[in-house]
Amino acid sequence: MLKLEDVMKLDETPSAAIEADGTPVIDRRSLLVGLSLVGGAVFSHLVAPRAKAAAIPEREFQGLIPAKVGGWTSRKSNEVVLPAEDDLEAKLYENLETRIYEGPGLPSIMMLIAYSSVQENDVQVHRPEVCYPVAGYPILAAESAVIEFGSGKIDARELVADRGGLRERILYWVRVGDEFPVGWSEQRLTMAKKTLLVGFPDGLLFRVSALEDDSNYTPQSLRIFVKAFYESSSEAFKKKVLLG
Repeated sequence: MLKLEDVMKLDETPSAAIEADGTPVIDRRSLLVGLSLVGGAVFSHLVAPRAKAAAIPEREFQGLIPAKVGGWTSRKSNEVVLPAEDDLEAKLYENLETRIYEGPGLPSIMMLIAYSSVQENDVQVHRPEVCYPVAGYPILAAESAVIEFGSGKIDARELVADRGGLRERILYWVRVGDEFPVGWSEQRLTMAKKTLLVGFPDGLLFRVSALEDDSNYTPQSLRIFVKAFYESSSEAFKKKVLLG
């Protein structure tokens, strides 16, 4: 890095020197100092992380969520397990929507979508492995999963939680930019990599669950619902929110 004392030694010509015709002369000292300052400003601008996605207004976000999914119809609900409410959680998500989807002969599906246009530092989506125990519902089992969408597929997680004597089956995925990390450490690493290379990524938590004692529940219920939800969603919602 260019030091000030080095610059001072470069030229002893007074900074007020002028040409014979009266035109001011820019001496080497002033020129190098100026170039150093401009270069520093340009470098800072180039390396400073910037958000890659635009925030989605709440009303617009709500309108993107399909009201009907296959034979299911949605309703608002407070039965879905939510992140703990504190100052940090309040800024984790720009959009947080919960629904219950019901239909004749179908299991009730609890759905949560949490989206933020920026993931940085500790402002990252929280996984059910964190939210459920905090709410008093321990996780009994967890394993990796793969969800297929047409010709593509994404990495996801399957959990079983204890809901006060009832077993709740959970299927979810986390998206950071265009990647789908399956663990907390991988999520933080992905966030850091994206921030360094392309700017602050957006982030999504998509979670569906059902109670195993529901008479209409089968082991494939959540996957059937997720596929129907994807097919019922607009292309804009798929690209902007669900899959990035």
